[in-house]
Amino acid sequence: METIQSPAGVIFDFDGVVVDSLAVHLTAWQMAFEKLFGTPLTDTQGLPGRSTMAIAQILSERVGQPQLKVQLADLKREALRQSQLSIKLLPGVLETFAWLKQEKIPHGIASNAPRAFIENTLERCGLNVEVKFGSDDVSHPKPEPDVFLKCAKTLGISVLHHDRVMVFEDSPHGLTAAVRAGMLPVGVLTQNTHDDMINAGAKVCCQHVGEALTQGWFTHLPRSLTP
Repeated sequence: METIQSPAGVIFDFDGVVVDSLAVHLTAWQMAFEKLFGTPLTDTQGLPGRSTMAIAQILSERVGQPQLKVQLADLKREALRQSQLSIKLLPGVLETFAWLKQEKIPHGIASNAPRAFIENTLERCGLNVEVKFGSDDVSHPKPEPDVFLKCAKTLGISVLHHDRVMVFEDSPHGLTAAVRAGMLPVGVLTQNTHDDMINAGAKVCCQHVGEALTQGWFTHLPRSLTP
């Protein structure tokens, strides 16, 4: 008889998984870049999913002024604070978090976004998540696994059960971090194609986390996630 495996825990990325914030982030980067360097930012490919400082370093090096990366990052954070009122929860998020809480399945948020941004956005969206970490909570952001490992430890999940921790990610960097953490990478198709996410390490994909709930993935892991 086939054994049904349930997840030991669930960890969610934030931008593009819990909230629809990609356009807001990119606009903030464009505003900061043009304000500091006096020229429009037109090429944003490959930026989503990276930490604020990593993106600031890439962009400042692109114009030959790497010494201005901290100033660029600060300008971006300020632009983001002024525009984050328009950020909304993605489909199925409220229902998914409510169900996980009701069923007492350990769950949390682990993101490359700053912790203050995560907390402020969750408050404005009316979603209470007890365990949440941002890039400033660890020494090494994604694609390193640190933030996922810290989240799992805080949730009380044994290292022996990391192979049953679902990680919902919308970026290749996040999927790489999940793989390095020894967890189960699930691709969310908010900014990349199914093939791109599978190639980046996802074992299964969904349009949004609500789909995972309706498919019963939190009760029994999809076959592609089990040995």
